Amino acid sequence: MGQEEKNYQWLEEKALIEMCVKNDMRAFEELVLRYEKKIVAAAFRLCGERQEGEDLAQETFLRAWRALSGYRGQASFGTWLMAILTNLWRDKLRKNQIPQESLDEAFESEEGTLQKQFADQEPGPEVLAEAAETGQVLGHLLQELKPEYKEALVLRDVQGFSYEEVAVITGSNLGTVKSRINRARTLMKEKILDFQEQNPGFFRLNQAKEDKNKAGKAKGGVPHEG
Repeated sequence: MGQEEKNYQWLEEKALIEMCVKNDMRAFEELVLRYEKKIVAAAFRLCGERQEGEDLAQETFLRAWRALSGYRGQASFGTWLMAILTNLWRDKLRKNQIPQESLDEAFESEEGTLQKQFADQEPGPEVLAEAAETGQVLGHLLQELKPEYKEALVLRDVQGFSYEEVAVITGSNLGTVKSRINRARTLMKEKILDFQEQNPGFFRLNQAKEDKNKAGKAKGGVPHEG
């Protein structure tokens, strides 16, 4: 059993795909292992909710298994998988199966609740810095973008696909892709600046906290709080 698993792990992707077409489920399981982190991460960013993202990723792999006989290798396997994911996500949006987040809705962090609109509560920057990590805030700001902008930004700046690959995944021309990505970056910058204005020092304090932790690790110890 162990030797058989090792053989699958060392097989090239092309060989695994050929085995999958012949209904070799073990070969497909190996492909899933190689791509699941990337697919789940993208699904989570698109959906904005962990369970929805995991369900979408699972559906993506199921659809890929059924469609593998039609894969011709014109795009990389990862690009092909991401195209399936984004198409499923678009379908769910059209059918309203993925709820769109309210801009005024609070969201939970590991350490408490954080509001995205703070006009009434006006918490101080120390409270905000402890309430959520910078990545969580940016993730929720991302959910406020229109679907086509969010999709383009996730694929290019989060997943690292080239402009040409994003065009293939989304079925759009290159000019449209570049325009959407530039617009999405501009909108995200505006949202970050607006968030900073509402919550002075949030990103700066989180960065200082991160630098402090890195410094402590570099010295071989854990930094003390306070």
